Amino acid sequence: MNPTTKGPSDNRFTNPTNHDKWVALEERLRAVEGNNLIHPMIPAEVCLVPNLVVPKEFRVPDFIKYTRLECPYTHLRSYYNKMAEMIYNDKMLIYFFQDSLTRSALSWYMSLDNTKIKTWKDLVDAFLKHYKFNLETAPDRTILMAMKKENRESMRAYAQIWRDKATYVQPPLMDTKMVMLFANTIQSPYYEHLIGISTQHFHEVVRIAERIEQAIKRGRLKVLT
Repeated sequence: MNPTTKGPSDNRFTNPTNHDKWVALEERLRAVEGNNLIHPMIPAEVCLVPNLVVPKEFRVPDFIKYTRLECPYTHLRSYYNKMAEMIYNDKMLIYFFQDSLTRSALSWYMSLDNTKIKTWKDLVDAFLKHYKFNLETAPDRTILMAMKKENRESMRAYAQIWRDKATYVQPPLMDTKMVMLFANTIQSPYYEHLIGISTQHFHEVVRIAERIEQAIKRGRLKVLT
């Protein structure tokens, strides 16, 4: 074959969806074989699940990617949900876990020693140990209560930022507690209208806060300075 002609297998290296995976694999191969690597290969020593046979009817789920900044427990729960039909198949769980990772998290996966990762529990333990710092630095209720909406920040933008931080609080917050904490971070005139509401759902309290915001913009509700 002409060296300038691309074969059918070349697509796997040019496919943007696989770019991160191949970059991480090449880094791992360089560590194993040195810096004289010319063509990407997949030697057995860097494959966590050799000789895996994937069922023809299995469709790879659209995983939420872990970038190493999120809560590892939350990511594992999300991965479990996506792989529900394979929950008792250790090899499938181990192999496709790489598809739920990206960037440095994917590089970490590619660097794992297959002599130490024999079961899905081994991989889970290694993942939680490696990203333990995300649990130690996770926001708590004190941080949520200290948050404040900026004057030029829209209510929806503030609510989204606040909600994103709240998802990492451990133990997870109930919706009713989330509504109360959020309402207490909103200043006048929002606070007076939100503190007495009976809703127990976060999206509803945000909707009410947006109505108050619109009333202020239209001059129907005065803001004391």
